[in-house]
Amino acid sequence: MSKRLELEIWSQDNCAGCGLCVAACSKQVLYWNGGNHPVLEKRSKTVGYTQGTLDSCSFCQVFCEDVCPRLERWTPFEPLKILAAQAHGPVKSGAPNDVIRSILAAGRSAGLLDGVVMLDLDPWDLKPVARVVSTVEEIVDSVGPQYLWAPIFDVLNAAVYDRAMENIAVVGTPCAAQAVRRIKASPKTHLKKYQEAIRLSIAVFCTGAYRPELIDEILVKRMGISRDQVKRLEVSADHEQMRALLWDGEEHTLPRQLAESYTLTGCGSCNDYLGESADLAVGTLGAPEGSSTVIIRTHVGEVFARNAVQMNLLATSLDVDTAILETAAGEKDRRQRAQAFKDLQILMLDALADPVQRGEAIKQFTRLYRTPTRSTAPERSRNSCTGC
Repeated sequence: MSKRLELEIWSQDNCAGCGLCVAACSKQVLYWNGGNHPVLEKRSKTVGYTQGTLDSCSFCQVFCEDVCPRLERWTPFEPLKILAAQAHGPVKSGAPNDVIRSILAAGRSAGLLDGVVMLDLDPWDLKPVARVVSTVEEIVDSVGPQYLWAPIFDVLNAAVYDRAMENIAVVGTPCAAQAVRRIKASPKTHLKKYQEAIRLSIAVFCTGAYRPELIDEILVKRMGISRDQVKRLEVSADHEQMRALLWDGEEHTLPRQLAESYTLTGCGSCNDYLGESADLAVGTLGAPEGSSTVIIRTHVGEVFARNAVQMNLLATSLDVDTAILETAAGEKDRRQRAQAFKDLQILMLDALADPVQRGEAIKQFTRLYRTPTRSTAPERSRNSCTGC
């Protein structure tokens, strides 16, 4: 296993929880044990009376490192188009999940897709699950992403290898789209099967994914709502409230701050709210009432959106408040700067023991604090034992 995952991601609580490292592991020694990140399976071998621990990752090409979205700083895909959209067909709706369903159903009907890897909710116990769907009926019946976390790529091998799908859409959070982008950029031939199979990535706008325990602790115990009463969960356009929509038409709201303690720890280091690595990004931010914003970032995304419009499953307009989207991007920049300060703290600690790191720490410090250069001052000799 890559030491970078252990040192830079897992130990720093930066794991996105997408599960792509588990799916791509050629030795299948990574697995989930209920924590915030995967763990490495410990294996041992007994020869006679001697038992020794095996290095499960000997001679490995560290595919886990090649697919981890948090080991890369991403340059956003610039939007080609920003549209307000409504799903048409049997049900007219502007909800993000319905808009996504229309795009996927149109793509499946036109033969552009043969399967979808997506997050969904089990309708019986409201537990988030990763699913592979392959028919228009399955797409329409799906609940869609509900802001509850599950490792979406747990089912990727089932889609690619077991079911031999060749044109797959991945629907999830922005970090899932980053993982798709990372695997497609890898030069390693072992990952080519995934690269060729994944055709489209769709991301929902996201300020953080919540652990499934939120359902029991808040909805059931605090609010007294039984699981079988809940139809779906939504986050308000301003991301300040979470709404539980019940089957009887009632709506219950809870402040987002109440749910923050259930946020996946790795979400704290994410700076992508608007699906900046996805072919299509969908959410309510910036859209008029009864519509969703659809950001088309690639030509692939444009093909799928246009196909849905041509099949009369999607209606679009240009009525989007782009200023609100720009404000969200500014919020992303602030979080990115906060992460840079966190990285600087770690680098400064490393520099105490490693002289090679000191110069880099000084550069980072100067860049973040914008310390002016004093070119007129005579350079001081560094004769102390630490060179500082």
